[in-house]
Amino acid sequence: MTTVHPGTRLKELLRQDTPDALIAPGCYDGISARLLEQAGFSIAYMSGLCVAATLGEPDVGVISVDAMVDRVRIITRASSLPLIADADSGYGGAVNVAHATRAFEEAGAAALHLEDQPFPKKCAAMSGKKLVPIPEMVARIKTALAARRHHDFMIIARTDALAVEGLDASIARLQAYEAAGADATMLMSVSAEEDMQRVTASMKMPTIVLMVEGLRPTVPARRLKQIGYPLVIYPVSLLQAQAHTHEQYLRQLRETGGTPAAAASMWSLPRLAALLGLAQANATDDAFSRHVEQALADGTGEHRAILVS
Repeated sequence: MTTVHPGTRLKELLRQDTPDALIAPGCYDGISARLLEQAGFSIAYMSGLCVAATLGEPDVGVISVDAMVDRVRIITRASSLPLIADADSGYGGAVNVAHATRAFEEAGAAALHLEDQPFPKKCAAMSGKKLVPIPEMVARIKTALAARRHHDFMIIARTDALAVEGLDASIARLQAYEAAGADATMLMSVSAEEDMQRVTASMKMPTIVLMVEGLRPTVPARRLKQIGYPLVIYPVSLLQAQAHTHEQYLRQLRETGGTPAAAASMWSLPRLAALLGLAQANATDDAFSRHVEQALADGTGEHRAILVS
């Protein structure tokens, strides 16, 4: 049976004629990926900030490509959704960019995005960001395009130029990256609808926008589609919500010595087990046990493969 490349599925989704921009929330481990799919979303995103946070680190480029690729494997095993992965600035020179591209694709991602900061990079929300020259970023894009195994593995070019060089220069960068062959583009930190409209009107290929609660005003998905965005990413919302919920729970436990007030808003263990696929795991164990019991009863001791759908 031929398996459809996740990048092919992602491209098909981006071409759909929908009234709203598609929404890709950020996930960062197996359970957040399962929750995202259960909620009915069609695309997943994985940010370097979130992966770094789960390892207790800030988003300053200290998380290795291997750590990011391992997390891609976890997420794509837990969820069937096409995954867009944050590949920072490519983790070094040309060889590093090529290695990262192949590694992310082989781990099951549908796409990665590269940014035009030097290595190591800074989080887009931080001040003091620097940019590489356009020719260097173009070379990164072309290196990634040459390294990918499947032509539908999407290479998305991201620029952090808005706060450094302004909107006109940002658009010029995006156009250069698109001309270099990028399958889609992203302008970080854009918030004014007038600026968004200028971006989308200037591009031929899909361009993607990010929304971060508490950092800048969010724009509804329907309005974003009217502006020209096929996809909006909410990269850190689940992590922000998790941190808030955990803080509230821990404060209550410390201050009251118990958690009765929190119980009503918590999942039961059976519900959590269902999300994580306990029934399927038990079915595998049951099939194995039946095979062993039948073999012992037959007295053959024959070893047979067990196929679990």
